[in-house]
Amino acid sequence: MGTQGLPRVTEIHHDPQLFVDDFLVDNRWADDHRAESVRRVFHQPVKHAANPVIAGDGGYVNVVRDDEAGLFRMWYQAYWDISYEPRKYTYAVAYAESPDGIHWKLPRIRRHSFKNTLDNNIVFAGPFGDHASCQFIVDAPEEDRRGYRYVMLHGTRSAEGHGMHLIGSHDGIEWDPASSSLIFPGYRPDTHSSILWDPRLRTYVCFTRATNLYDDTNGLRRRVARLESPNLWDTWPIYPENVLIPDELDERSGHPLFYGMPTQYYAGIYWGFLWPYAYGGDIHTELAFSRDGWNFQRLPERPRLVDRGPEGSWDAGMVFASTWLEVGDEWWLYYSGTDGGHNSRENVPGIGLARVRKEGFVSLRSPAGGGTVVTKLMRWPGGRLLVNADASKSEFTVLATGYDRKPVDGFDPAPSLPVTGDRVRHEVVWAHGDIRALGGKPIRLEFVMHGEVDLFGFQAVPEEA
Repeated sequence: MGTQGLPRVTEIHHDPQLFVDDFLVDNRWADDHRAESVRRVFHQPVKHAANPVIAGDGGYVNVVRDDEAGLFRMWYQAYWDISYEPRKYTYAVAYAESPDGIHWKLPRIRRHSFKNTLDNNIVFAGPFGDHASCQFIVDAPEEDRRGYRYVMLHGTRSAEGHGMHLIGSHDGIEWDPASSSLIFPGYRPDTHSSILWDPRLRTYVCFTRATNLYDDTNGLRRRVARLESPNLWDTWPIYPENVLIPDELDERSGHPLFYGMPTQYYAGIYWGFLWPYAYGGDIHTELAFSRDGWNFQRLPERPRLVDRGPEGSWDAGMVFASTWLEVGDEWWLYYSGTDGGHNSRENVPGIGLARVRKEGFVSLRSPAGGGTVVTKLMRWPGGRLLVNADASKSEFTVLATGYDRKPVDGFDPAPSLPVTGDRVRHEVVWAHGDIRALGGKPIRLEFVMHGEVDLFGFQAVPEEA
């Protein structure tokens, strides 16, 4: 119950409300009880036909879009095997750019010696010029960027500053040494850690490994841990806590370890790009998600978000996807891949692209005979109703009802006008009502699908948007 004996009302805002879970779903069913119910469906991103978009080079990858310059900018981890005996290797951060996100140029930066040459695209080699690994471009609020356009998290293992650093850049190529801050002193998680800003908690959250608690005995450090700080550039309190550990299904699949989980925050959800790992062997990417950043869910059948390629292909061994970039009505996922497994010394790397519709990882799909999805009682924040749905095979309508599922007083009791077609933003309207008038009122939305429809989510969009 809600306050004072009233029904509970879920507060929503103007961000997208996605059906990746049943957080806002009160009930769902098929019109024909003999048919399969309205069910959750995973939509795997499709690998681009031009893959690899960068061949023969690559590592952990981050991409942003610079609209002013008309460029896609990419940073990736470059690897240098200096010697086998004695074993010695290092990393640096390489840079590439593209006008369309598909055709990439590796400019000759010629500022950092790597693999015994300056003729390379290395833009950063660490604060001491000998090691920079596991870079991650932090999407921080403007006020926390210290005037820089780009802020990068990276690791170093130099004796002078072992740990994880932040550094800023105005153009993504020149990284300002004066900005370098050792925020995780003595703590280097040895994976592609990510830092994101949670606007609800007003704090920064890092997903990483708890290497201060566990070593690599039996792979114990290969879990996903969380730590946080309200201040991005200050020294963080290093108290990581594991939030995702392998379970029985991971054991059965032969992937009892997690190599890492770069994470992105969108629409009130933490989206984790989890890397299940067969010890010493292959790695792929799965989807994990959480409403609070502590309790992560995974889809029951554990589908692979970005899978390894077929035997003999450039990405047959390992696949590391790391967050997405919004391009039009699509999400683009760049990933690094190798042709061999983790323990192979002869791996040839590359970078690929996979694409999916915007907000399109998971939908609620009605069967051919139709079905209904009823939301929980929620306070309408005002604005128009936009729905992300594929109704190209049929159509759907929407009812606005109260707690008792009866028409809202003073609003059109009839369903909305039918909606058909495949769009990430269908606007839903009524013949004799305007949902904007319901701002601040508790309502349910009842999506009635007349045939097979994929329902991804909806959004209350204010007039100024």
